[in-house]
Amino acid sequence: MPLSGPQPQSAWRGQALGAWESVSDASVHTVLEVQAAPMLRYLDRHRARKGARVSSVHFVTKAVALTLRQLPEINSLLRLGRLYRRRDADIFIPVTLDAKGYDLSFVVIRSADTKPVAAIADELTRGAWSLRKKESVPLKPIRSRVLRRPLMRLAGFLLYTLNIWSPAFGIPKNPFGSAAVTDLSELGADYMFPPLLPFARLPLVVGIGPLYEKYGPQGTHETWLRLCIVFDHRIIDGVYAGRICRYLRTVWAAPEQHLDVDGHPAP
Repeated sequence: MPLSGPQPQSAWRGQALGAWESVSDASVHTVLEVQAAPMLRYLDRHRARKGARVSSVHFVTKAVALTLRQLPEINSLLRLGRLYRRRDADIFIPVTLDAKGYDLSFVVIRSADTKPVAAIADELTRGAWSLRKKESVPLKPIRSRVLRRPLMRLAGFLLYTLNIWSPAFGIPKNPFGSAAVTDLSELGADYMFPPLLPFARLPLVVGIGPLYEKYGPQGTHETWLRLCIVFDHRIIDGVYAGRICRYLRTVWAAPEQHLDVDGHPAP
């Protein structure tokens, strides 16, 4: 995958990179509550003007991709004890393949920061349909239970640590993208934190919770949305976690100022 680096790091950053051995140890969980009304109005205008079938998943995908572009330091890959910056903002989105939701796969929206919200919706729909029709398979399953974990670790070492790829791997280039967005709204839970998959090497995953009603700061009854965010503390420290939350709040407060009618960031 195209990378730049290694990136300069302070003495404290070097300590942080060595403090935790794995992403499981370094995962940090937080909840961001945002007023949903501006987002809902934005999506309604999109549907009215374009006739597009857009939803909160496509809105959040675009918002997260723009966050990666706005804060390129977080769009990084940890390899050999150093941070290397990804050049593209590709977003990983899980999809269900059957009505029961038992069989799962995923679609990666490449360069999502450059695509309109409607284009993201169309690409996700086409990708999910292709997977359900078995026209495409993003990853070949590993049948052996004994070899599954060693082969996954080997693939991660080759793809990310060494940054080499071959068609013989049976895996696409940069298979999981830069960050993940997943819809949790239909699961019935108020809060749920999706894990950071160790073999995907993602620094950030955003779970979309259900819409809910509560009284806002002005004493009015309003619709809100919870974003359940998990990030790798080795890559994203508290300073950048705060910048992520502040930027996302600005997008939700006034999406029309960040996205034009085609979904591109406003100048």
